[in-house]
Amino acid sequence: MARTQYAEEIDRIVDGPGTFRTFGPASPRSSRASRNMRRSIYLIVATWRPTSRGIRIGRTAMERALYTRPMRGTRLERSTLGGVDVEWTVSKRAQGVPERTRVVLYLHGGGYVVGSPKTHRNLTSRISHVLSTPVASVDYRMAPEVGIRESFADAVAAYRGLLDEGYPPEGIIIAGDSAGGGLAAGVGLAVVDQGLPAPAGLVLLSPWLDLANAGGSHTANVLTEALIGGEVLNRISRALLPDEAARRDWHVSPFHAPSELLAQLPPTLVQVGGAEVLLDDGLEFARRIAMAGGTVELDRFEGQGHVVAMWTGLPEARRALKELAAWAKDVLPDHLEPVTPSAETIEEAVEHGGAAPGPEDLLG
Repeated sequence: MARTQYAEEIDRIVDGPGTFRTFGPASPRSSRASRNMRRSIYLIVATWRPTSRGIRIGRTAMERALYTRPMRGTRLERSTLGGVDVEWTVSKRAQGVPERTRVVLYLHGGGYVVGSPKTHRNLTSRISHVLSTPVASVDYRMAPEVGIRESFADAVAAYRGLLDEGYPPEGIIIAGDSAGGGLAAGVGLAVVDQGLPAPAGLVLLSPWLDLANAGGSHTANVLTEALIGGEVLNRISRALLPDEAARRDWHVSPFHAPSELLAQLPPTLVQVGGAEVLLDDGLEFARRIAMAGGTVELDRFEGQGHVVAMWTGLPEARRALKELAAWAKDVLPDHLEPVTPSAETIEEAVEHGGAAPGPEDLLG
């Protein structure tokens, strides 16, 4: 009997400028990790409230629980871009890259209230590793200290800072996960709206794009999501913006951007898990870009939850990073493109992503 291959491409739809790929089936390893996460982390997150005290507790817990250690050999440096604090994450493979050539501007997730460059060091170091590219992780301001519009303003300011420091726009990739994916999309829209030089592309990992939380997956996938529940997102969005109309403003909910702006977005890669509550945010946003005439690729991983690329040790994470590397090679110009990672390089990123815990610790 032939051995089952997990996270293989099982479907591809090309619709004009849009390419939609589906990968599966879900590996037993990821299924076990998801079940164990639902019995532990999910239950904790489901009861969390975005009060001032809850946010303080959440920030502390996230820094202790998530993947704070980068891959071995990674160099970390602090600086500012456009007046905004950033942490540079430079893997060993990226340390020989000439300065001011190519860079990933990364925006961490955390619902606009928790998270930091520190909580995402494991992921950003692996992105730096597979792309052989430095990553500038933005330490943007968050609620409740500031409003959500200030978070978006910081993200745009950091991009302007890269331009001011001489980075060629065609060498910049703007990426983010969850709320950070919303910020990355917001920067892309601001680039179009404000007439700024366009980056090479956008990478949106399980992006939270609609603060109205109107996607069907917010309820349909509530029993399959392993990390964040739809009601948690509703609590956060109502705390951030009590007015329902404000939650549909495209300046903070990129999903609602007009088609004329979506059509002008730089090439965009969206990755989503088929079992996550934010599935429709990414899927429908990608469809809207394609319908508007923009260039977009979407990777859907069947049976997977939030931010597939984050979970070390899984075939699905390996495939997500491989697709990200292939996409980056396509969008970066020839003289700036990263070194194509070998299978061994991808394996290093997935299996040896530093001393941080991974889904393997949830297998029981």
